[in-house]
Amino acid sequence: MLDQLLLDCKTAWIKAKVQKKHPFRYCTLVTVRPDGLPDARVVVLRDYDAQNERFTIYTDARTPKVEALRAQPNAMLLFYDARKLLQLRVEVHCTGMHQDRQKYKQQHPAAQKDYTTTLPPGTPIKGMDAVTYGEQDHFLVVEFAAKKIDFLRLMRPNHQRAVFQKSANQWEGQFIAP
Repeated sequence: MLDQLLLDCKTAWIKAKVQKKHPFRYCTLVTVRPDGLPDARVVVLRDYDAQNERFTIYTDARTPKVEALRAQPNAMLLFYDARKLLQLRVEVHCTGMHQDRQKYKQQHPAAQKDYTTTLPPGTPIKGMDAVTYGEQDHFLVVEFAAKKIDFLRLMRPNHQRAVFQKSANQWEGQFIAP
């Protein structure tokens, strides 16, 4: 049963990268700010490599999450499917950040524009229409390796919970009390 739960997670992540309405397409990335406080934001899951258990997101290279990940590469991805009452918390390690011209050019032109703001994300502006764009893009690919998966499904008569830990390139699973 544990092997099936892990396979179900991987299958869902594979589907999420191609099905725009899949509930795991948008997930929460939690990092640690320089002051030690957690910082959570919703990101788009752009790719999942089931063979290596690697997740990929895209971001603006000037965002605070990039600074946070450079200082502390351990983070968490939180996935939730409201229809299935399924929550997956994945402890991850940022394994790399790089620019990728080909992936940038594969983005819709409107999405490409989002990476060309003249001011870094989070900079105060006078109003919603004060955003300006330049020629230079700040597109960045961020990759994460999964280290631990906490699986929780709310159901009756009993909730299901299991934890999977990666050890020596293999997952070891264990049921735990919900």
